[in-house]
Order: sequence, then C-alpha cells, then structure tokens
Amino acid sequence: MFTAGLAAAVVFAVPAFAAQATGPGLVVDAGAQPPRPGQEFALRTTVTNGGGAPVTGALLAQHVPEVMEIVEVEGDGVVREGIVNWQVDVPAGEEAVYTVRVRAPEGEDARERLTSTACLLLERDSDPTACASDTVVPAEGTVMSRVSEYVEPAGLLRAAGVALVLGLVWILWRRVAVVRRG
Repeated sequence: MFTAGLAAAVVFAVPAFAAQATGPGLVVDAGAQPPRPGQEFALRTTVTNGGGAPVTGALLAQHVPEVMEIVEVEGDGVVREGIVNWQVDVPAGEEAVYTVRVRAPEGEDARERLTSTACLLLERDSDPTACASDTVVPAEGTVMSRVSEYVEPAGLLRAAGVALVLGLVWILWRRVAVVRRG
C-alpha cells in the first residue's frame, strides 16, 4: 500500500517538476485561422528563457515546407534551402519572437498538411535543446473569399450604401404611384 502511494506521488510530481523546468523553450504558432490557398500568413516562433543565465549566440533553425513560398523574414534571419536561421540572444527570464511570412500553396498542394518545425541549438554542432512544430491545412477558397481579395472593404460599403439609397427611392416612388391612383 505504501509503495503504491509512493509511486502515485512520484507520477504526479514529475509533471509538476517538469513544468518548472528552467531551460530555454520554443513555441511555433501558425495562427488561429487556416490560410486560404495563395494567402500570406505568419509563422511565429517564440523562444523563452526561463533559466538564470542568458542565452547568447544560439541558433534557431525553422524548417518551412517546400510547397510554401517564403515572402519575408523578419530580423536578421537567413534563408538557406527552405530553412530560416537566426542567431538568438535571449536574456534570462525573457522571451524573443522570430517571424517568417509565407504564402500558402495553390493548386494540387493547397489541401496538403503544412508543418513547420523550429529547433534551438545552444551550440552550432550540438543536438537541439528544444524543438516545436505547428501544422496548418489551408482552408478551401470560397467564391466570396476570392472576390474579397479584389474588392476593398470601403468599396463594399459604398456599394451597400448606394443599394440602400436606390431601394428607398424605389419604395417612395411606389408609394407616390399608389397615392396618385387613388
């Protein structure tokens, strides 16, 4: 009985201890909304440093699937063969965000699962200290989403206003016609 209680205490204590880990960590976020085919979106990688010492001169390497076009790399990132590399310096107890803007594929690749993985290497020739991934599946492009790409919101509001005014004019004209008849 005592052994089972001790085993249960260890099993429940390990996750709590792991949650208090103080080393560097990563989170990759591709956004909450799945992109439409051909739409640009951001892949954000957050490097956290919960340790007591700063992370300096580390390498963050983020793999971008081959079917996605890399549009822009923020900061001093360098793209080489579909992998974006940044030199990472994060003070103790802080975090830094690294962003790469990509375009979702179109055509046959538009429904493919897209997974981006980032790894943090504290030393260039060492194994990764932390890795993280996020996966998106591009949403199907609808007729309205395709139209909205070419029509600005202000233009839609003007068109709706003109339609409302024309509708009111038509209603008034009909009322005047009915009153004249009789």
